[in-house]
Amino acid sequence: MGTDQVTDSTDDSSSQAVSSATPFRRRRIARGLVRWTLLPVGMYTAICAVMMGMETRLLYPGAYSAHAVPMAVDRFEPDGSAADGAADGQVRPMDYQAPDGAPLAGRWITPPDPKRVILFLHGNGIRASEMDGWTRRLSSALDATVATAEYRGFQDDDYTPSETSTIEDAVAALDALAERTETERSKIIVYGRSLGGAVAAGLVAETMRTGDPVETVILDRTFSSVPDVASQQFWWLPSRYLIRNRYDSVSRLQSFQGTVIQIHGTPDRIVPMLYGRRLFDSLSTGQKHWIEIPTMYHNDRLPLDVLRQIEPLLP
Repeated sequence: MGTDQVTDSTDDSSSQAVSSATPFRRRRIARGLVRWTLLPVGMYTAICAVMMGMETRLLYPGAYSAHAVPMAVDRFEPDGSAADGAADGQVRPMDYQAPDGAPLAGRWITPPDPKRVILFLHGNGIRASEMDGWTRRLSSALDATVATAEYRGFQDDDYTPSETSTIEDAVAALDALAERTETERSKIIVYGRSLGGAVAAGLVAETMRTGDPVETVILDRTFSSVPDVASQQFWWLPSRYLIRNRYDSVSRLQSFQGTVIQIHGTPDRIVPMLYGRRLFDSLSTGQKHWIEIPTMYHNDRLPLDVLRQIEPLLP
């Protein structure tokens, strides 16, 4: 009887020890799981926050570098090259003002008796002052007065560019060019490359809002929206939810009924052709033209024969 009582007492004690130890072990395991789960979550959240803070630097590198990112396609084309269709004449400064009164320094050239007027909107890694070769070549190939617009923040002015400001500056350039050339705004051809194509879409939407839409747009190596491209380049981030400067060209051009000429290189890796084609397929206008270049990467020179192919499509 006594033995039974001792045995029962020991079993009860062991049972209580196990019972009291089990919650402790569970708490320790739970704390470990929380620690090792929250640590990577916290690191991931911090990375997302850093990327959000770097958005403008990633989106507008030309505004943050002493010299913009090289684009071999346009930077230093030789003057007077007949093979490249270089225009006679000089590219000159085109000074105008942003909506807030800030000075903007574009570039422009006008040949004798031009057939048309073109506003060119450059991409995010270069400045208007570095594109005289392209401005001259575009003018010659399409027999046009050409103005290459500039954006606040791209001319060493300590301004932080944004989707709103770049589109505002494009509208200001359009107004200035219309006044200088005595051309109706709607008759000026808007040509945008890369991010400049997204700015062009914003400009078109603004002219539609004010009741005098431009009639012709050329989109060169551009995209459907910034989140679309970012989701491919930064697939490990929730880019669609983080990006503030969205440049949604699909929605902006959805109701546009003018002429759209879209150019893209098949092997483009910076703006994959998928996103250019997504924009083109979304257009409702019956006057749209797709030009695909099998050998052209994003920063390659646009072949002169493509400009010649475009010319008959223009007013």
